[in-house]
Amino acid sequence: MTDIPDETLMLAWQAGDKAAFNVLYGRYRPRLFSYLLRHLGQRAQAEEVYQEIWLTLIRRRSAYSVTSAFGSYLFCIAHSRLHDHYRRQGKRWTHEQEDEALIACKSGQPDQQLDLEQQAQRLRFCLQQLPPEQRSIVLLRLEAELTLQAMSEQLQVAFETVKSRFRYAQKKLQSCLGLEGEA
Repeated sequence: MTDIPDETLMLAWQAGDKAAFNVLYGRYRPRLFSYLLRHLGQRAQAEEVYQEIWLTLIRRRSAYSVTSAFGSYLFCIAHSRLHDHYRRQGKRWTHEQEDEALIACKSGQPDQQLDLEQQAQRLRFCLQQLPPEQRSIVLLRLEAELTLQAMSEQLQVAFETVKSRFRYAQKKLQSCLGLEGEA
């Protein structure tokens, strides 16, 4: 069942195939729980909302139709349950959280959108771990798209120093991101 598309599994479960539900549950547990934990910060709260999401899916099982990716459908439920959770707590989402959740819900592939956001957060974290002189070189390269020669001239630092800082920064970023051994 591992190579069966999510939508087909959902329709099979809708028709009474309990094993199809178990496969969907297993596929989405890591991504969905990670999403909740990142927003809520507390494992117990994430577990509670996680269970609410699956209960909602169970209740809505008969209404499901393939109009978009199953992941999109599930993450829209997650978005709604997170809103409910915050409302019960008397809290509001920040604009940043709201925007991320809405993008995830509206995109055709919310789980991939969330994966990209998590990767971007990891990159920001790793950039902060670099020494300031290496971080500035990397940011000039990524954001301003400057060549090493242009950076050398702008920073008034020898070309070989800029080149060396960039190379060390690349290695540190690859290590931090778990990309060691990749080109």
